[in-house]
Amino acid sequence: MNSDIGRWERSQRHQFDAYQPQSPRGSYRPSPPLRAFAADYFAAPDQQFKQVSRTTKTSPVITRTRVERHASSHERPTSSGGRGSLLPFRPFIPPRRAESYSHPTALEDFRTTRRWPPRGFGEHQALTHREAEDLICAGASTFKGYYEAIPNAPEGYNKFFAVMGSEHSLRTDRAEFHHPSYRDMSLPMTGPVDCEFSWISLEQPSMAYCFGASPGTTTLNFRVSKSGSTHPAMKFAKNVKPRKLKLLLILERLRQLETGLEEDDPEELYRYLYSHLIEDPERYDNPHTGMEQQIADLITVLTNPDWIDFTSPKNQVVAKYFDSPDASRKQLFFHQLLLSVELYLRIHSKDHTDKAKRKLLKQLPPKIAWDLAVAQRWLENMSISKPRTSSKQSTFSFDLRSKKRQKTALRTFALTLKWPNMDELDYVLDEKDREEKTLEDRSADTMSWFTGVILPGVTLPWLLMNTLIDCDRDTGDPLKYLTHIHPESGFQYRANTYWSYQCIVGKVLGAARGVNAIAGWIGPCIFTPDLKRTECVRVRQAVPPEPRLTTQDVSSMDVRTNPLGPLEEAYPIADYEVPMPDTEDITDLIRMEKLGFQPVKNQPSSSRYGDGAPLLFDAAIVFACGGQSWPMRLRYDVDFLAAFPCHQGPHVLFYDFTYRAIKVDDGLVDIHDWDRQSGRSTISRSSSRPSSSHHSPSSRALTTRPSPADADLAHMQVKKVLVIEALGVSDNEVFARAWCSQWGHSAVVANMNYTCLACAVREAYAACVSVVIFTQGGVKGEGDEGVNG
Repeated sequence: MNSDIGRWERSQRHQFDAYQPQSPRGSYRPSPPLRAFAADYFAAPDQQFKQVSRTTKTSPVITRTRVERHASSHERPTSSGGRGSLLPFRPFIPPRRAESYSHPTALEDFRTTRRWPPRGFGEHQALTHREAEDLICAGASTFKGYYEAIPNAPEGYNKFFAVMGSEHSLRTDRAEFHHPSYRDMSLPMTGPVDCEFSWISLEQPSMAYCFGASPGTTTLNFRVSKSGSTHPAMKFAKNVKPRKLKLLLILERLRQLETGLEEDDPEELYRYLYSHLIEDPERYDNPHTGMEQQIADLITVLTNPDWIDFTSPKNQVVAKYFDSPDASRKQLFFHQLLLSVELYLRIHSKDHTDKAKRKLLKQLPPKIAWDLAVAQRWLENMSISKPRTSSKQSTFSFDLRSKKRQKTALRTFALTLKWPNMDELDYVLDEKDREEKTLEDRSADTMSWFTGVILPGVTLPWLLMNTLIDCDRDTGDPLKYLTHIHPESGFQYRANTYWSYQCIVGKVLGAARGVNAIAGWIGPCIFTPDLKRTECVRVRQAVPPEPRLTTQDVSSMDVRTNPLGPLEEAYPIADYEVPMPDTEDITDLIRMEKLGFQPVKNQPSSSRYGDGAPLLFDAAIVFACGGQSWPMRLRYDVDFLAAFPCHQGPHVLFYDFTYRAIKVDDGLVDIHDWDRQSGRSTISRSSSRPSSSHHSPSSRALTTRPSPADADLAHMQVKKVLVIEALGVSDNEVFARAWCSQWGHSAVVANMNYTCLACAVREAYAACVSVVIFTQGGVKGEGDEGVNG
């Protein structure tokens, strides 16, 4: 990672000999032996802290234009009329008491009156750097981007991150997890369980940053991370196979490992590993008695391509393997699980320092890292017992350690979504009827959920919803087709609709009154007459023609969005203004009239595999306003970013952050070319589109990366931001989101109760999006009016 991210103990890149990254030209880079690699991390304590040279990446900072300071007197294009008619703004926090009643400070005066310049300063004066920091930067949101090279990948493969300068538990753009079980969608590899730094998550982008503070939104970090590279294609150099084992021996060893390894008896540890599980390649000349040698050998065996590849989304519902009726499939899973547990326990040996473990875990091949995730989730949630029986036949049973917790989480999920059949769900979850099928035996999804063996990433929301459906017998067969392989989905059930967080319908309707978001699902949303009473649908949604972020866009984020603008010795007061929304003239005429769906004429073949299978639809929302109907097609799968809260706003805005303010009912429907007006270049979609977060990239996509020379940098294509003032009723914000989807513009959604317009505009420039939706989250008293629940 570039810049000063070294304080997060970023380790250097290392290479394995068990696999080789495939370069764009098909050649392979040489790498040191695997045993030497493992030994480097788990060396003697006095050798672990050697100074290692660190290569620092730097990128030139590029701004949109060459900005020169001047004492300008031009008026900013605000819909409220500029400086001459400043409106009262919500006092976020009452100003502190002045040190002297007769001489309040300039900052206190500004926060009290919202007048710019504050008392004691003239419009043609200039501020010193310290004065500017106090008056302009105090409490303002600041943004910083980082990038990090993917270990063992060709040059140019990077992961992207964005952080907030002052984020803490009371000032974040993320939604809280409603229950601890939902945290399992993210797995920190190199930190404690409750650590949520995005760069230490196994899954990328980090699901801990997926959901924004309001329904249907995401975070700045998740949006930026989606532009990062996926893992490059890897070629495994060895085909080492383990020893053959019977399933009963595998289960017996897994049961023994629940109490840990025999670390106090190294000879027994060596004997069991190499006599029962794998071969020692140097058993005569140099036996692998060292823990680091055993780790390297286990990694080599697990890189065999015949094992299950849990990096693939189609393989991430783990229960379909360990609960499979296919004996060979079950045997393969448990054999792989045993080797993974052996490796996991050796890496986390009490003799290894936390720093050494972090270094190794960060450099593991993705396939091995996901194997360790399966091992960790199994050890945390499952237990194998061997009942005492008089029969000579050995039997094993599985104990679900987390089932009670998972049942509580399912109830929380259903209550939050106002599930229309709670009585049935409560009856089933009580498990008092002996004629009812056991909860975990209803499907592979319920087995995954109630066991708690859930891999991080996109699968948890689908396992949770499918478990809820399987526990409600009234849903029947129409809803059995929901899968994370087709995340652009939703369904209608008893006059309510529910939508995935990856479906544009859910992203737009998340702003509607009475709608909640929990664990990746949005609902209950409005009914649609175009669907059956119970029906599952897929929505056709295009990738928006937005530029993909580059390392230059990410690394320059803090400089490009500095509240002061370019750093100077003096800052002319006239270069700043206080942008204010019009909080008096707010429309109350826009209402959602209908949620409509039209079947696509040419259905994909995947939807023709049985009666009741979901069809592909085009979605639209028809709005009523002043006796007219305004239809909005939900065409593009855009993102809505929850604005980061600022402190004691409003703040002032540097004149180079150009914006145009427009009210939601005053000409928005007539803007059809905002991509041109905002400065977005005409670029080929193949090079500008961000890769989908839920589709496996092709081999060609993995080996080709557009360079900045192929198209303008993303931040160079945002020269003006459209601020849509959607204050008032919730339907105003729904209308603004629908407009964004129709024309392909991602947007920052800023709630005026938590952030100011200036900070929201700068966050749009940070994320390289050209729209801000300024809202107040509906009006008091809306509640669940018009929503069935």
